[in-house]
Amino acid sequence: MTQFIFAAIRRTDLSNRIQKIRINADTELQARAILAREFVLVLAGKIPEKNTSKFDRTFTQGGIYA
Repeated sequence: MTQFIFAAIRRTDLSNRIQKIRINADTELQARAILAREFVLVLAGKIPEKNTSKFDRTFTQGGIYA
């Protein structure tokens, strides 16, 4: 599993504020599939699982930050 970091804008946000979103997924395509409905995404980076911390604020599939 890899942690993907995206620069994102929420599709319904009229102020166009850029957000940083981190999500754990096996592939970039899988990460985008989870987030693409709600956000316009630009890949900012990826971190292998061995370097990720359990205390990072990652976006979960249910829309809640862990």
